[in-house]
Amino acid sequence: MADTVPESPAVSPRVAASSYLEWGDIFGGGIIACAISVVLLQFGSSAGLALGSPTLPNGGASWNVLAAGLWVVVVAVASSAAGGYVAGRMRTRWEDSDANESEFRDGIHGIAVWALATLGAAFFFAMIAGKGADAVVNPADAQLNETTVRLSANITAIFSFATAAGSALGAAAAWFAATTGGEHRNQGIAFHDVVPALLRKR
Repeated sequence: MADTVPESPAVSPRVAASSYLEWGDIFGGGIIACAISVVLLQFGSSAGLALGSPTLPNGGASWNVLAAGLWVVVVAVASSAAGGYVAGRMRTRWEDSDANESEFRDGIHGIAVWALATLGAAFFFAMIAGKGADAVVNPADAQLNETTVRLSANITAIFSFATAAGSALGAAAAWFAATTGGEHRNQGIAFHDVVPALLRKR
């Protein structure tokens, strides 16, 4: 009588050989986040939320700089949240995790979307800065006064803070949006139910 070889227990090949990071969903969310950023920045520019003139006609500081900095924060949060939600909702739910682990994996996908979009934005702004470097005027040659130099320093400080704050808040928004998307996926909530009533198809 021939010896019978016991069958090995079935193991899901996806669990054994695949990464828990689903890069297709991450890249999809990152592209969506970048596209939303471009659209919102264009909208802000057309609505007067661009940097504009840093000074008033009387020589005082303009509120345009603060408004533009706040808009940068809004754009970062909104785009990161949208991309994170898409990645979290599209991610496959693995059967080897409990609710807490599943939430963590959804959140990590949101953070990965945020990181990808942030790197893309940094590369874009670096290219713009590189092209504009040749156009920088020497302050001594232009005989800039002390007020202009001070306002330029304030603008740099405001936008540096706005960029850092927007980046940090964007990471948090991407995490929570991704976990929310994962919850909606697990609960089978239709996307139609999370769209505002005014935007639903009649």
